[in-house]
Amino acid sequence: MQHHHSVLDTLVYLFDYLVYEKKQCPSMDEMHKELGAAGFDEKIIDRAMSWLLDLNDLQEGNLLKTPSQQAIRQFTDAEMGKISDEGRQFLQKLTHMGVIDTRLREILIQKLMTLDEEEISVDEVTWVTLMAVFNRPGQEANAVWLEQSLLEETTTPHTH
Repeated sequence: MQHHHSVLDTLVYLFDYLVYEKKQCPSMDEMHKELGAAGFDEKIIDRAMSWLLDLNDLQEGNLLKTPSQQAIRQFTDAEMGKISDEGRQFLQKLTHMGVIDTRLREILIQKLMTLDEEEISVDEVTWVTLMAVFNRPGQEANAVWLEQSLLEETTTPHTH
């Protein structure tokens, strides 16, 4: 039976493979083989790979103007239609806490908008953020924190 995987499913699987198999920076080729062996569709694998490469390029490049840390992020109608309220609040919270900076927040929003999902939940925002901060030098603590919040029930609103 052919299960229809989305790019996000593929990325989550890949991330799981990288983190829990503790693969030290596998090549694109190795990742491609692993996904193929796991039964992912060739087209989806290619899309997931280019999504990931684009994420890395965006993070390494200086194409995006960095908004000031103080800037309040106004979401467009399209972003509000796709990224859930909780997902948007979570991004704001991460920025406010310094887990991500405003530049990475813009990259994340841009990348979330390119996913096939009709609505992006807070869990999906967490996954994508985790992929972005993971493997960044000096971001280990943030990656661990994000992972913890994924393992706990991220959907329960935290009352302060």
